[in-house]
Amino acid sequence: MTAPISTEFLALQDLLAGRYSIERELGRGGMGIVLLARDVALDRPVAIKLLPPHLARRPEERDRFLQEARTAAGLSHPNIVPIHLVEARGDLVFFVMGFVDGETLRERVERGGPLSPRLATKLLQEVAWALGAAHQRGVIHRDVKPDNIMIERATERAVVTDFGIALGRQSVGIGDGAVTGTARYMSPEQACGEPVDARSDLYSLGATFFYALTGRAPFEASNVPAILTKHVYEIAPRVQQLRPEVPAKLGGVIERLLRKAPVERFQTADDLARVAGELVGRDFRAPPLVRAFVRNAQISTLVLLTSVLAGKGMGIIGAILLFQLGAVARRLLKDGYTFADIRAALLAERQVQQEEAEVTKQRSWFRKLDALWYRIWAGRAGRSFFWLAGRGVKAAPRTALPSVERTELVLGRSALSAYEALPEEERRQARDLPAVVERLEAGSEALRARGDTGESLTEAVAALEHLRLALVKRQSGMGSPSDLTLVLGRARAIGDHVDRRIAAAAEVEALLEP
Repeated sequence: MTAPISTEFLALQDLLAGRYSIERELGRGGMGIVLLARDVALDRPVAIKLLPPHLARRPEERDRFLQEARTAAGLSHPNIVPIHLVEARGDLVFFVMGFVDGETLRERVERGGPLSPRLATKLLQEVAWALGAAHQRGVIHRDVKPDNIMIERATERAVVTDFGIALGRQSVGIGDGAVTGTARYMSPEQACGEPVDARSDLYSLGATFFYALTGRAPFEASNVPAILTKHVYEIAPRVQQLRPEVPAKLGGVIERLLRKAPVERFQTADDLARVAGELVGRDFRAPPLVRAFVRNAQISTLVLLTSVLAGKGMGIIGAILLFQLGAVARRLLKDGYTFADIRAALLAERQVQQEEAEVTKQRSWFRKLDALWYRIWAGRAGRSFFWLAGRGVKAAPRTALPSVERTELVLGRSALSAYEALPEEERRQARDLPAVVERLEAGSEALRARGDTGESLTEAVAALEHLRLALVKRQSGMGSPSDLTLVLGRARAIGDHVDRRIAAAAEVEALLEP
């Protein structure tokens, strides 16, 4: 909310004032504009997908967009983005969904290269779980691709999005001859406009994770018809041809998913998830880069201790190991990780090793020696090492995150900033605006403190939102001084109402006190 809002979204914010507060645009595609916003009552980040107004005027586009929301809203699963609200008001057609702080699978591969086989297998299992839940409800996604799989930053959890062209139960297995989806990841039967079922999604999932493991789609050509022809008639290359280090079992899973005949693929997403789970083994305890540091820290500590006990000092090998650790630590810090993240990963890895030591009946003295590396790196020495490694490092900005402050405080600050930018004469005409803003902020905080997140809080925050919008419109030349005066008058009245409600509640509490 500290960044200017495009005039394109002023009408949407005006409609949502008091319920959701828009921060900024996250991205846009052919069928929607995604905005970062805040749920006022619950004070949590959400994403709003808005159908562009020129498309909202077309009945077929409007219906398709609403179908996406209603289809996804009927699905409840940890690996599917939840839908909280669906609305259509004139040209404003939108839905509110859970906000995923992360990046798409495509963005991850473009940024960091092909995924490690282990991470790819974990994500494959999670997406299979999501598709399995959708298939059980009779919903076929029909557009599984890297752009529609989000990877949550903190947990590396896969979340499936965009059911915009999904088929509901009533249309599963019905082919209308229309070809929909994304060519590089489309099943042969979908490319031919034939009936599709759950196995079509699994083919697309195989093509998606072929990309995740190799950095390219299984079939490439100069135009869409040529790509579709290859999907129908050509055998996809083996993953190991492009990336030999991928385990044969994982490559075999991708190869089976990419079979031309649906009957030769996995028959259900649950079957795929079970096989992927067997390949993964134990769960990831931390993101790959963090785990790399943890493993290197353990090895380096043992090597250095051995050298010191042997009377050789740190030596050249020790210096090289510390230099490598420092390089990894700097990269972690640049990517936005903190020492707390590393410490949590150390703790998790130590727990895994304790479980293994118990199973193998490891001697207690060896366990203590083996645990020494953790005590060093999770304590003051580790904190100091990261402090030194981080000298001069500028962490990557995490712009997708909303402010952690209360919505009313951020709105108030934004309104006051816009007020200060007004010409002096207009500021004099609205000279009590800062006091009204402060009053509404205080009232909203008092209501939250009482647990009152109902109509009064909504009105107070909406009044702040309308003040901010009136000031933004004034700055952009879309509003007039009289508009601002009218909004300010309403804000005063709402402030009076909130104050009376708080005072009345305080009187009741005083009377009830023994």
